[in-house]
Amino acid sequence: MARAPRYDVPKAAPEPLRLVQAFVNTADKEHGREWLATAGDLRRWLVDRELLRPPSARVRLDDLERAHEVREALRSMIRLNAQSSAAASSVIEGAAREARLTLRFEQERTKLVAEARGSAGALGTILAVVHGAMIDGSWGRLKSCPRCGWAFYDYSRNRSAAWCSMQLCGNRMKTRSYYRRRTAGHSA
Repeated sequence: MARAPRYDVPKAAPEPLRLVQAFVNTADKEHGREWLATAGDLRRWLVDRELLRPPSARVRLDDLERAHEVREALRSMIRLNAQSSAAASSVIEGAAREARLTLRFEQERTKLVAEARGSAGALGTILAVVHGAMIDGSWGRLKSCPRCGWAFYDYSRNRSAAWCSMQLCGNRMKTRSYYRRRTAGHSA
């Protein structure tokens, strides 16, 4: 399996939100690449991040389909800046139920924990990170590049970053806009 490119390195989200960013970025929509193409790919991805309990758990085709649904629902929420469509909400809520997310009290703090095992529990752990990021305010800094769709973390003070990379997508968008203005000026 080819490794996903490291487009997120300059704008990698802080832990634990980086887990969500990495999960969403397992599909490169711009180039048509899918890094979770098989159940085996999903299993390796979950084991590499120590999310699969037990690590020997089987991952089936329906687990892969569910992971793709959850990933696309999260992508939609990131693109819409925490707003979610009814379809995305339904997918996320269903995955949370399957994961049996449970509130756990630990030293005057609470935390969501996925009680389910296997891939359902692994997806639940990812959703628990999303929940925590929404509470601490970091979720709004996870954005989707309008050009390529890549999830990136906005480190700017005023939360105004627009592209995953100024050198890649930002430059391409600005060049394209400049070219359109120039050609429009010549045709007038």
